[in-house]
Amino acid sequence: MVKLTADVIAKQTPGHNKRRADESVEHYLSRLTHLPFQNRGIDSIDSIPPCRLLTVIYLYDNILNKIENLNFAENLTHLYLQNNRLQKLENLDYCPKLQKLYLGGNQIQVLEGLDKCMQLKEIYIENQRLPEGEKLVFEPRTLQCLSHVLEVLNVSGNNLDSLVELSCLQKLEELTASNNNLENLRELIQLLSIWSHLKRLDTSRNPMCTKARYRERLIVVSTTLEMLDGKQITDNSRQFLMSWKASREAQTTREKSRPDFDDGSGDYLNHGYYRRNIIKADLGLVKKGQFPMALVENAHRKMTSRSNKFSGFFASNSFNNSNTNDSNNNPIITFQDPSTQTFFK
Repeated sequence: MVKLTADVIAKQTPGHNKRRADESVEHYLSRLTHLPFQNRGIDSIDSIPPCRLLTVIYLYDNILNKIENLNFAENLTHLYLQNNRLQKLENLDYCPKLQKLYLGGNQIQVLEGLDKCMQLKEIYIENQRLPEGEKLVFEPRTLQCLSHVLEVLNVSGNNLDSLVELSCLQKLEELTASNNNLENLRELIQLLSIWSHLKRLDTSRNPMCTKARYRERLIVVSTTLEMLDGKQITDNSRQFLMSWKASREAQTTREKSRPDFDDGSGDYLNHGYYRRNIIKADLGLVKKGQFPMALVENAHRKMTSRSNKFSGFFASNSFNNSNTNDSNNNPIITFQDPSTQTFFK
């Protein structure tokens, strides 16, 4: 068990930043900007007022149970606390300049207590050792305070089943949420339309990754994504998928605009739109001089009974069936009336 104190720092600081022989402890501490005390068996932190110039503290791979006594670190920008025994985020109110916070591999259940860190751009809180059945929870107040500053967030391996709470993070550029319990692909698609600055997204090793066209659907909904699940999105692939999306949307529009022939009566063969298109198709074949006589006579019979609108199209001797036959020995007709031929051009 080791407590991080001023004497420990003065005696054990490694590297080129060692204390000079003729230098006082207080003067030495006052000029330190980096504190590399990772993997030292440290279980607590003492208050070290002289260390006011510290910008980076390395305390990962220790056995810290609590974040405490950082009221001296008003200039701190980077704090590395991975792989300790932390259970709660606290006592960071005195670090207003904090920009990067590394918390992976602890036992933190709630992302909280960061509402005073108004310059915090990156948070790494992946793979927390949570009780069985529990998931990482986000305090709304903290998220709201970080909504206009946070750019990078890693929440992988925290049993998350939804990311909707993160929708307020308007400046988010990189999100890593792999190895969770995310199933709702539609929810993620909606979030991508909100995160207008997102460039890198990793949601691999989630149940939704097995859904059809998972990658394609995410790419087409976000024009800012550059990397998805560790794979770069090329301009060619994006252009192809956007064309595919436009084609699908056009097809959907056409299907929606197509009239419903079945009005409940079951008599869609007499529907006006249907009959007009069938007549156009029939007459188009008649124009080419290749149409089975039996079908033409049937169409002509129906048209005559309805109206005389097209009676001029067929002359009494309009159809000559003496020339060619189809494979079923049905007579083939040839359109003879010049006026109707002009009509079809």
